[in-house]
Amino acid sequence: MGAGVVVTTSKSPSDAVCAEARRLADAWGLPVVDRNRRSVATARGDAATALVCTAEGWVAESARGRLTFHQGTAAKRLRALRHGDTDPLIRAGELRPGDRVLDATLGLGRDALIAAWAVGPDGAVLGVEADLVLAVLATEGFAGAIPRPGSAPVQVRHGDSRQVLAGLAARGEHVDVVLLDPMFTDPRASDHGFALARDHTVGTPLTPEWVALARAVARRWVVVTAERKRPWFPDAGLVRLEGTRSGRWFRAEPCPQDTVSAGKSV
Repeated sequence: MGAGVVVTTSKSPSDAVCAEARRLADAWGLPVVDRNRRSVATARGDAATALVCTAEGWVAESARGRLTFHQGTAAKRLRALRHGDTDPLIRAGELRPGDRVLDATLGLGRDALIAAWAVGPDGAVLGVEADLVLAVLATEGFAGAIPRPGSAPVQVRHGDSRQVLAGLAARGEHVDVVLLDPMFTDPRASDHGFALARDHTVGTPLTPEWVALARAVARRWVVVTAERKRPWFPDAGLVRLEGTRSGRWFRAEPCPQDTVSAGKSV
């Protein structure tokens, strides 16, 4: 998780790499460990994970492996979209240019990339990630060349999305679509870096209360990704999106409250 994280550099860092490591450490309140040409494992010491600044970007490294921020499985989905195909996320949320989307389980940012492409430069995507390491990697990744021009900016917030949703609802603020995909409670081992990403995932189970908070904030749809239908899904308003091969896409309409249509946009 976030505890036991240090910042270090590549083995022979330039002045620019050292300065970048200090910048990130200061921004996130993390300790910096001088590499001194040692292995990452030695420099990491008792810390579970080291965030390593290199000339090519940031790498999270632990005894379980290495993890970088990259498009991963979203790259194939984006290629299909550019060739005129659709995507179940876009279908489920009925995403359109200019939409405001909240990804409540950002993780490695795959769905956020699809949403950013769908809503375009006039839209916005807010991704909330509970784990510190994943939040750092996503923040740095989305600040770079990902997503590509023509997509919405993706803002990353480190925290508990249930608290974020509750705060938005209390202030009468809304987004068009909320995404919920606590993916590492239902492992999909095909993605690169899965083991380390799983280590850095806060395993919050999907609950009716979480869905209800999302429904209080969404104007159009709450989109849930789950490997199986839970018994409580119908009572929570969740119905399966038909016409997908995987059958793991579900969605719920907003709570039937006047404030959903009258509230402010985030």
